[in-house]
Amino acid sequence: MKQILLPISAAVILSCSALSASAGDFTIGAGGSVFKSPYKDFKDDSAPLLFVEYQGEDLSVGVEGISYRVLGNDESPLSLYATLASAGEGFDSNDSKFFSGMSDRDMSVDLGMTAVYQIGQGAVSGSLLHDVSDTHKGFVADVNYSQGFDIAGQVYLTPKAGIIYMNEDYADYYFGVRSSEATASRAAYTADAAFNPYVGVEMMVPLGESWQIVSSASYVWLGDEIENSSIVERDNAWGATLGLAYTF
Repeated sequence: MKQILLPISAAVILSCSALSASAGDFTIGAGGSVFKSPYKDFKDDSAPLLFVEYQGEDLSVGVEGISYRVLGNDESPLSLYATLASAGEGFDSNDSKFFSGMSDRDMSVDLGMTAVYQIGQGAVSGSLLHDVSDTHKGFVADVNYSQGFDIAGQVYLTPKAGIIYMNEDYADYYFGVRSSEATASRAAYTADAAFNPYVGVEMMVPLGESWQIVSSASYVWLGDEIENSSIVERDNAWGATLGLAYTF
């Protein structure tokens, strides 16, 4: 869940490569994250963050997964990528007292496509990822608009707004409660498909030629199908990260 529902857990991604790296660059970094999960009494609300990313001419590898551009180039308005990522990272039964007696929800491996269309200084992005690991057997889609700008040549900001769609298989796997898992305080629940709008912003502050401070924050409004689950206590979730990165 960390990759597609960006703010719901610890991995609110630091997209430092997209901000500062050129083809052939590696970026390494470390920092921390804070977040608010929608799950009832979720134990952890912070985590350390370590990341290594590579930005090639068409291939990129990082915390968001692996993408390979199959159409377009840096000069064309439209680029199409094949993407391999983990759309759902799940939970363990000991992550919250409300999960006691529930089966763990496993990480998924998802394959799909991402399209990016440049519009002036901004871009419309869309992705569709389908589970290929037989975990949740569903798919998620994300459409968003982002536009970067700098402040006095010292700070680079990229605000973003979009919406995430989870089909019923994905939503029910991570937010549903099976009949065998139901208790007096945890009602059985079958989640249907859900739309989740969100906003976010990424920031990069260069510190010389190779070093940079990188940060991101995001907030998601959860669809009713998620909010109504007996293991969910909020209609929103948020997260933020701050780190130091080195590109070489």
